[in-house]
Amino acid sequence: MLRGYLDMVVIKIFGLCLSVILLGNAPASAAMIRQYCAPEGMQGEPLQLFLASNVDAQQAALQRNSSLQQGEILFSTREGDALFHRTRMEPGDCVLVNLQERMRLTPVAVSSASVSSARQERISKKTFFPVVFFVQKTKAKQYGLLGEQVLRRLRRTRRRQDVTTADLLKVPGAPDLVLIYIFCPPDRSSPCDLTIKQHNRWLLDQKTGRKFHLSVLARSVRDGRPSRGSRRIRINHDTPQGIYTIWGTMIGGGDSSWFQTARIDLDAALPPINAQPYPLNSFLLSRIVPAEALDDYWINEWPLAYSLGRIALRIAPGDFEAQQNPSLQSDRSGSLFHPTHGCINTGDQQGQLLQILLEAGVFHKEDLIAPLGTTGKKWSVSPKLGKAFVIIKDRERDDDSGKGR
Repeated sequence: MLRGYLDMVVIKIFGLCLSVILLGNAPASAAMIRQYCAPEGMQGEPLQLFLASNVDAQQAALQRNSSLQQGEILFSTREGDALFHRTRMEPGDCVLVNLQERMRLTPVAVSSASVSSARQERISKKTFFPVVFFVQKTKAKQYGLLGEQVLRRLRRTRRRQDVTTADLLKVPGAPDLVLIYIFCPPDRSSPCDLTIKQHNRWLLDQKTGRKFHLSVLARSVRDGRPSRGSRRIRINHDTPQGIYTIWGTMIGGGDSSWFQTARIDLDAALPPINAQPYPLNSFLLSRIVPAEALDDYWINEWPLAYSLGRIALRIAPGDFEAQQNPSLQSDRSGSLFHPTHGCINTGDQQGQLLQILLEAGVFHKEDLIAPLGTTGKKWSVSPKLGKAFVIIKDRERDDDSGKGR
């Protein structure tokens, strides 16, 4: 009885603290990443959450993108019957969560695997938090959504410090990998620093002989509300942190100059290399990041975002929206970069990046040539598929390791 009373007090105090955090506007640079675990002896209703289903299926990724843009969680009680399935947390299970990433969504129960034809039962809209879910018993790691009321019943625990940008650069790597490092300010209010390693050496700018370096933007359009901070999980928001595979290039598709420059495809609507419940790609990952980083929030931000509908992320030039709507250019003429819908923006430097990656063997020359005609689109697979990656991470306040020199 006393234990139940104490649990109730803890839940109420946590609820008050959570309300203060959510109602206040925390500084954009202060990521509110927390770890919470299901306590022993918790009474009341089961602690349930929604986990992404069929994460390896490209079609499911496209459907999640569509349904979550409509503010819906299409779920079933059985894994594989919908885009999400409902499961319960057991004592000792934990979640990592960024409290800034809360969403208002409507759970929709579906009756069969055919989402389009299934009978649906809508539940009232609720507040959810995207979470990285760690299962204590099986050591599995999954991605999904946790309701605010369930979060209030969990117990906050101490989480291990994430690896730093300096830690990443100490990894010996492998001579056959091409690694693009993009280190960003946490609030994404200013450009990030892009550098490239191959054969465990920094690639050099052929003109200056110094380390190749580009400033790029990994920030989305924020509707004039920069004080709301940097959010990465919601569709069309800032570029998530994590490891991206360079799948290839796409070029063409329109008659403006923007379409005539190759864009670099970073997902192909397929899961990140660390998105599986178990570390199937641990050997490859060990050549890119320290082993202790695999459970960090930053490296799971991209798999989490992908599992909640984010796809079609690119490294692209300029701003397509500004080119299609010339009236917008005058509003943003003071900056080299224009915010996008989550792609990494190289401004007018895309040609420089493509050239150095061409020299590194990541692309073929013909991959960068637009097809004949004004509307044809060409997608080319990278000859280094599986050996060329982009690592995006927020840098620490006093870190300048990503800057060229």
